Amino acid sequence: MLEQMRRSSQSLLIYVLFGIVIAVFIINFGPHSGGCDGGPNLKAAEDAAKVEGHTLSAQDFRYAYLLLGGGQYSPQMARARRLKETIMDKLIERELLATEAERMGFRVGDDEIEDMIAESRIVGLGYEQPMPAIQKDGKFDYERFRQFVTYQLGMSPRSFMEEQRREMLASRVRVLLRSGVNVAPDEVKTDFLRRGNQVNVEYVRFSTRRYENEIEPTPAEIEAYAKSNESKLKDLYTQRKFLYENAPRERKLRQILVKLDPGASPDAETAAKKKAEGLAARIKKGETFAAVARAASDDGRTRTRGGELCWKRQGTTTLGPAVEEKVWKAKDDDLVGPEKGADGFYLVVAEGTREGALSFDKVRLELAEDQLRQEMARTRAKADAAAALAKAKGASGKTLKDLFPTPSDKDASKEEVPQAEETGLFIRRGAVVDGIGTSPELAKAVFTLKKDAPFAGPVEVAGSYVIAKLKERKEPDLAEFDKKKLELMRDASLVKGEEVASEWALRRCQEARAARRITVNRELLRYDSGAEGVVAYEPCTPAPRF
Repeated sequence: MLEQMRRSSQSLLIYVLFGIVIAVFIINFGPHSGGCDGGPNLKAAEDAAKVEGHTLSAQDFRYAYLLLGGGQYSPQMARARRLKETIMDKLIERELLATEAERMGFRVGDDEIEDMIAESRIVGLGYEQPMPAIQKDGKFDYERFRQFVTYQLGMSPRSFMEEQRREMLASRVRVLLRSGVNVAPDEVKTDFLRRGNQVNVEYVRFSTRRYENEIEPTPAEIEAYAKSNESKLKDLYTQRKFLYENAPRERKLRQILVKLDPGASPDAETAAKKKAEGLAARIKKGETFAAVARAASDDGRTRTRGGELCWKRQGTTTLGPAVEEKVWKAKDDDLVGPEKGADGFYLVVAEGTREGALSFDKVRLELAEDQLRQEMARTRAKADAAAALAKAKGASGKTLKDLFPTPSDKDASKEEVPQAEETGLFIRRGAVVDGIGTSPELAKAVFTLKKDAPFAGPVEVAGSYVIAKLKERKEPDLAEFDKKKLELMRDASLVKGEEVASEWALRRCQEARAARRITVNRELLRYDSGAEGVVAYEPCTPAPRF
């Protein structure tokens, strides 16, 4: 067949075949791709896997990698998308289906492969793809085709055809499995109505973490909470016991920062140091460290909590090694500073020191304060969310964005200020609300909103209280359904058929793995060198598809 290709380089078949491989070349090796360097680093002699006695070579794996556009992704992005694991899954699935096709007596001849290519089609990892023809002066150039297959795909023209043979064999069984699939019209209509019912809501999020930083329970409140929640705190201590069994030396720190920008002038540095010295003088005269921190620290993260850093181990602060060294040598309650660090001048005090086995009694009040702070924060966040909802309901004609605009760039605390955002149109997908998070209560609520009843909330979602207002609703168009009913029925059958084929392949894969008829070269699944490149992969495990 290849000799005939050489002799008939102007024929439609060869012209189209050349277009196919050059299209793949442009996708994977064009100016915006990662080229060969982005692909898996494979040696020709390596095996990628063995499935039911059939060997998948490194060339097979490389071919599939390029077909899915692997050269376009950085190792980090490819890893995040599980690209290599997905390719291995699909190759194993293909071989299981192809092996079943051979057992059932199916065969694919060279003429069938040629006919498919002549129609500008190619099957890759279970999906038929149209491939546009690319000309060079209107003629097929066999030598360019041969060089591309050999040097870019690492294959011979014959092995390229064999890849298509395995794909077509697998497709025979997929078609057989799909043939028994029936989709009821009512099922298709229900899905159409679900997809056509879309909402777009404005929402405001009140994060409990913001309030935690603003709340300062008194010692009396903490002790009272500890007494009334003793059992709850002991359970929490048991859950965290691994943190307390052999604790290294830790110090309970507070800090004040006088910020100094990088590259600041000598005059600015002198002024910052003078300001820090003035704050230190106030503390020495009797003002509490926490009070001065709330009034004057430039560290927005800790200022509202009186500069509190909680318990810290040496090497885990942002003070820098030199400042930390002085802090860890100081006695409890000794003021350290002003000391210059990476962000400016620091004043630091250690209010306590501990190490070794920490009993429940030693951490009881710490646990109580943490839990009380969280509960008080939730109460305040919910109350503010309810107040915001009442404000929105009373502001006729105004959107949430009018009432809760995005703060200006000049506002250093803008991340802490509740501000309106928008989901955009989305469909109901279980308990997920686009842009907001997972909440069965909120997901149900937003899809019942109407123009005359547009508000929902407050609802707790992932540590925040959320209020929402309907901005736009899109209803399904039944006339469109009637117009596209047959097309939708066909698409639904294809989707359901693919699910049936994948489920069959998964069961067969699990059986083959249990019988030790599947082995995988996991070294080929590395995304980079070193231990960090190793991936946890097990064949026949349901996983999100790329």
